[in-house]
Amino acid sequence: MSWFVEFGVLGPLRVVDGGREVDIRRGISRTLLTVLLLRVGDTASATGLMEILWGDEPPRNPANALQIQISHLRKALSTEPPSGQPIVTRPGGYTLDVEPTSIDAVRFERLLAGVAPMDEIVDDSRARADLDRLEVALALWRGDALVDVAGEGFAQGARARLDEMRWGANEQRIDVLLALGRHRDAVGEVGRLIAEQPLRERLHEQLMLALYRCGRQADSLRAYDAARVTLVDELGLDPGPGLQHLQQQVLGHDPALEWVPAVAPSAVATASERSERGGRSATWRRNFVPAPLTQLIGRAVELDRLTDLMATARLVTLTGPGGAGKTRLAIDLAGREPADTPVWYVDLSSIELPELVASTVAASLGATTGPNEQPGEVVASALSGEAGLLVLDTCEHVLSGAASLVRAVLERAPRMRVLATSRRPLLVAGEAAWPVPPLGVASPDAESVEAISSSPAVQLFCERARGVRPDFTLTEENAAAVAGICLALDGLPLAIELAAARTDVVVPATILRRLQNRFDLLVDGAADAAERQQTLRGAIDWSINLLTEPQRRFFARLGAFSGGFDLRAAEEVAGEGTDDPLGVLAGLVRHSMVVTDGADRFHLLDTLRAYAGELLAGLDADETRRRHAEHYTQLAERFEALVRGPEQADALRRLRTEIANFRSALEWSLAVGDVDVATRLAGSLAWFWALDGRLDVATRHLRRAVEVESATPAARAKVLWGYSLLVAGLGYLDAALEAGQRSTAIARELGDDAAIGSGLNAVAVGAWSLGDLDTAIVAHDEAIERFAAAGDIWGESICRVLRARTALDLGDPDAATRLQSALDTARRCGDVHVLGLGLCLLAELQASEGAHDEAIRTATESLVLQESIGYIEGTISALHLLARFHAAVGDDCAARAELLRGLRLAWKMQHAAAICEAIEGLAMVASRAGDTATAGQLVGVARAERARRNLKVRPRDSPEEVAAVGAPSSLTGLRPSVRADSRPIADVVAELLV
Repeated sequence: MSWFVEFGVLGPLRVVDGGREVDIRRGISRTLLTVLLLRVGDTASATGLMEILWGDEPPRNPANALQIQISHLRKALSTEPPSGQPIVTRPGGYTLDVEPTSIDAVRFERLLAGVAPMDEIVDDSRARADLDRLEVALALWRGDALVDVAGEGFAQGARARLDEMRWGANEQRIDVLLALGRHRDAVGEVGRLIAEQPLRERLHEQLMLALYRCGRQADSLRAYDAARVTLVDELGLDPGPGLQHLQQQVLGHDPALEWVPAVAPSAVATASERSERGGRSATWRRNFVPAPLTQLIGRAVELDRLTDLMATARLVTLTGPGGAGKTRLAIDLAGREPADTPVWYVDLSSIELPELVASTVAASLGATTGPNEQPGEVVASALSGEAGLLVLDTCEHVLSGAASLVRAVLERAPRMRVLATSRRPLLVAGEAAWPVPPLGVASPDAESVEAISSSPAVQLFCERARGVRPDFTLTEENAAAVAGICLALDGLPLAIELAAARTDVVVPATILRRLQNRFDLLVDGAADAAERQQTLRGAIDWSINLLTEPQRRFFARLGAFSGGFDLRAAEEVAGEGTDDPLGVLAGLVRHSMVVTDGADRFHLLDTLRAYAGELLAGLDADETRRRHAEHYTQLAERFEALVRGPEQADALRRLRTEIANFRSALEWSLAVGDVDVATRLAGSLAWFWALDGRLDVATRHLRRAVEVESATPAARAKVLWGYSLLVAGLGYLDAALEAGQRSTAIARELGDDAAIGSGLNAVAVGAWSLGDLDTAIVAHDEAIERFAAAGDIWGESICRVLRARTALDLGDPDAATRLQSALDTARRCGDVHVLGLGLCLLAELQASEGAHDEAIRTATESLVLQESIGYIEGTISALHLLARFHAAVGDDCAARAELLRGLRLAWKMQHAAAICEAIEGLAMVASRAGDTATAGQLVGVARAERARRNLKVRPRDSPEEVAAVGAPSSLTGLRPSVRADSRPIADVVAELLV
């Protein structure tokens, strides 16, 4: 149809009908008309229009609201004489059905398309015609393009493209003036343009040439100096090769600078430049990579690897979550390119529509798109003869447009390479997607300032902290807190920089404590950073907005996990109501929202987990966490039996990977009063916790489960015997004995032989530890009978081994026979832990008979078995035995090393009896070396701790042989002037382990 009206977007929105200006209401009406003008002839979807108009805060009925706005706009545009309605309803949306040339931006582009390249100007008449076209085109501008929607994301690409075309047209107009010999006119015009755009090097080149041709060589050189000062002050960059070469030409009075009438190539470009550029206008290649304002820290390895990768892959995409440092890494990689390699850098973060990618890149390259040309084809054609690097930064929100453009460039420009940054791969053939890893954090074992400062994450924190607090240094007082901050923030550069920015107000320890509210704390980004980089929440919001609704829901539910999770757990916990859980999870991985750990395991970075937790709180937190707790309770129950048999090692490894999830599931079930899950889970994990050596942590959880008296009797019996075994290791022997007795009483009421055997075993262990061997014997003998009746070979085997231990303690004549029977049962059971315990007893028996070499071999075999399953308590026992046996054969050096290793492990798991045994063993070694003073001090420490905890000493472990007098030595470093038994045991252990 024909509907004659003029639209202006090259300045404030303007609609003119027959010379009469039509008033369009400000706000939504102008925004809606502008969107339709930018897509003239195409259908704008109703969904897309609603998102542009209202974003995340739509009205109650957005579809109805959109219809109302369309109706208002139609009334405004339906002017006299009536010639039809320009806004047409199409399937799924609306179309502005007008002549494209009625829009000033379209006329501007078509006028520019009719201007010949400078190398095609063969006479003055063509030059004057082009000058007229350029002046008519530039006269269409009444201000900044699309000014009414300047803050709207949908308009950013078009604004950038039109603005770049405007300035390209200004530069081309100056070229034509120079080609026509109007040098003085050019001086005045280009001076005005430089005042508006001082960073465009092309304008400075034109000013220098115009001044030189006016006979003002000195002014031309001063113009170069002014350009250099501006570029250095504003960008931190020296003038480009074009300006530098032109300066040399001016200094040397190069004849190539003289004006020649009706010359075909651009008078500004030198002959070598024209040859290199294949006849193109010099203007289109002007582009620069942003100059880094800070030092890049901790990325040397990544830079080297990526440099090698880019030498073989034509498309490399840096992926990773928000704040990983993708943009900064890309900028530094681009800076590594050889000086003669052209590099084009385009930031796509400001555009919102994929279809604007190609036109934005074209505008950045200075490649003009004609009325019937596709911007992507124009870009690909423009780069077809080049051998350079195109950097596309922030592609994730316009992925389809970026992928389409990259595909065209790679196909049409065989010598071009592309480096992209995106939170998800572009999925273009031949792409090498390279996840940017977090910065390395300090090892949890690092204690010294030197060790902590070697971490790249810590180095970044310190560097940025000095930016707000110049006197900031890493010290013994703050090093641990800084390391903790970097660890809690997953080594993410943006998060670390935001945390460091707080050091001008609070110390690192305060920052670390407040990271539970990290999204409220980390909000002070650099003023010149993109909005999404101003706050930690903003960085993640950007990613969340790119997800589909099923992906957002799935991601929120992943906030229920602690630590990692496997595919089955993700499907059962987060996939409720999801048709394709695996597909949704795969999408989250590709969006860099979930990290893969191999072998179908995944995890969320802590910051993303915290964000997911917030989303979950507003979704279905209770239902999701209930599914999480039930899943891990069932997992613990499935593996409970496997921990006690031939598959023990694999079962322990599997359970250890889920420790964090077990803990959070137990805490949640206790907090909400889910008695069934809490007691089932705690009871099923009790023996695993005992083997894993996490006595203090496990005891806290079990103690809370023990207090749940409303649990089923079977669950309470299991929780009580597990609690008994754990607190016995910690030295709380009276509590251990009482819990074992309560467990046995409940089991007897149930008539469950296996449960009775478990309770009796706990009673026997507690009584034995208290030195009540008679009670231990009675309990173990009945326990063996109960387990045998229940067909529980594991229970029978462990009770037989422990019963043999008591027989050895008492020197019973049948001790050896009992032990051999116990070992046979342990081997049939397949429990490495029980077999290792039995081998330790066999080694003691061998040593008592004088076969020390044989005892060492047996104890070593036990040590290997216990280490193979990570059983720390068994490892300690084997080490202490080996120390005793090595001392017996005169190898005090080996004995001391084994005791110190045992002490370190015992202290780590807070096993009270094992700590005392290690200290007593070290006392014996000191005594044998003649250091009776140190020996006496160590015995005093051990005795004091045993008295405090009521820990008995087995007869064969009695330290009475240790002399309590003698001269001090350097074996332990304890000061003889201080009574060791009056000092805290922690201080003594710390000195021993230095």
